[in-house]
Amino acid sequence: MLTEDELNALVTAGCGGDEDAVWQLAEAVAAEPGRVAPHRERLLDARVFSRSEIWRGADGPTTRALVELADSADGNQYLLRECVAEGDPDVAREAFVRWRESGDVGAHTRAAGWELEPSGERRELVARQAFELLAVDAEEAGEALFGHGSGQHCPWCGMELAYALDLPSGSAVARALALPTDDHVQVLACPRCTDFGTILSEYDGAGGCRWSTKNERPEWNGPVLDGWDPYPTRLVLGPARPADGSGTAWHEGGSTLGGRPEWIQDPEYPHCPRCGRTMRFLSMNDGADVWGGEGCLYVFADPECRTGAVLYQQS
Repeated sequence: MLTEDELNALVTAGCGGDEDAVWQLAEAVAAEPGRVAPHRERLLDARVFSRSEIWRGADGPTTRALVELADSADGNQYLLRECVAEGDPDVAREAFVRWRESGDVGAHTRAAGWELEPSGERRELVARQAFELLAVDAEEAGEALFGHGSGQHCPWCGMELAYALDLPSGSAVARALALPTDDHVQVLACPRCTDFGTILSEYDGAGGCRWSTKNERPEWNGPVLDGWDPYPTRLVLGPARPADGSGTAWHEGGSTLGGRPEWIQDPEYPHCPRCGRTMRFLSMNDGADVWGGEGCLYVFADPECRTGAVLYQQS
């Protein structure tokens, strides 16, 4: 966690054009969005727009100022729209309803964790609350949310499918994530094949989960070699993160249930195989925690259709 002096130094450097400082600031803001609020006027005056996370949770007047800059094309309009998407929900929604008349705006809004419905209403794809997911050895896991075997096997490679997420019903965490509290939410992953394509699954809410018949095998499914192992680590529920805070896909201890995904590549929200809607983000299982390497597993669900998805990104 940055001290106030360190945070102020990053803001000063970022306002002076130091992009490394801007990236460090964005990472700090993602963990604790509220801390940058006192500095936003300086950042706005200095036109610091290269990392939209800095504007996460910006108030109405600040977001309106960003909208005005985007409308005037004073700078990079694409980046400015991404910054607007992170700001005040009502101001951002009104701006994007207007902007979508001249083209698709989904890439901007989904990067900020929401999208516009055809009606113009705002639909959240992420939860504001987030919880740490703590890495433990398989033998010490207890009630793990990630990594344990399902007893089912991958139709493509034969490995045992593991749970990318296993969140029992009646959980206070489910309520915090705006999930049906009477549903047992489960999403499957293949320790091998998830590296090469999105894996879809279906759950019944009562403890039953299966491989989806809608899965499409990728053209290339990895080298035909021995040595693929089950996930060596489990993830268990940890404490709540700060308000609107999220984890990281880059560092040990970054695995997170709820909150916002940090994408290694571009934002990539799967669509529900049943209804076609964009699925909601549920967890980020960081490779540094799960297998001691790079990359990240991203887990999603459509709670209404009881479908899940998991995908993998790496640098």
